[in-house]
Amino acid sequence: MTNRDVVVFVPLLPGMAVIATWCLPWEQWLPKYVSKKILGPYLLYVSFAAWYFGVPWRFVLIALVLGTVLSVMAAVEIIQDNRKQEPEHSEPQEQNPLTIPRHLR
Repeated sequence: MTNRDVVVFVPLLPGMAVIATWCLPWEQWLPKYVSKKILGPYLLYVSFAAWYFGVPWRFVLIALVLGTVLSVMAAVEIIQDNRKQEPEHSEPQEQNPLTIPRHLR
């Protein structure tokens, strides 16, 4: 095992612990509580690591699709949350020419 193999493998250890313990009755299944913002990119990384270690393409594709779907869902939620937080201006306000517009911040 080369140093590169170790660098690719080490981030997979937390996921392996979750997979190994999810069926135990006293453990709560973590993906129900872990945010899509974390789980989506992690699954994308898992698909890369699976490809790197030569896992059959079906498993790589499943992890890639799930990671992509969760990442897109998280991005949509972030955009919707940002739109809800922005105040609606019913009347136009005078803008200072030296300030940066809100949409460019």
